[in-house]
Amino acid sequence: MSERNHRTARLLAAVVVAGSVAALATGCSFVQRQTGDAWSVTYEVQVDAPTGSTLSDVRAEGAERRGDAPEVHRLGTQDTDAADGDGSRWRHDTVVLAEQHASVRATPPAGATATCRILLDAERVIATETAAAGEPVTCSADTPAFD
Repeated sequence: MSERNHRTARLLAAVVVAGSVAALATGCSFVQRQTGDAWSVTYEVQVDAPTGSTLSDVRAEGAERRGDAPEVHRLGTQDTDAADGDGSRWRHDTVVLAEQHASVRATPPAGATATCRILLDAERVIATETAAAGEPVTCSADTPAFD
């Protein structure tokens, strides 16, 4: 075999190996999303403003359904509903795999203070933050491993 043919064969082998690795990695990610431990995550933003107040620049990270690829969903503006106690709140449910990143961001109306929370299974709080009046609030955390 000539030197030129030998180089071509090595290059072809390297391309085949790289393609196989990429295909395998993509397949593993898909299988992980389908079968991995996943949390039901609830994002909550509470504001000291009346029901129907508008949150702007709302973003939530996760998958809409099990098996979907996680992404940051830009939800734009969202209106709040009644809350227990004072003010109003907005909630959004998503799916986040165990030991993966969860985050929510929203901007309250001018002059209103916002507090965000990330809850697992609608009960266990894993993050909470409060922002200054009228300023964006962001909560983020990595979800824990399953016990």
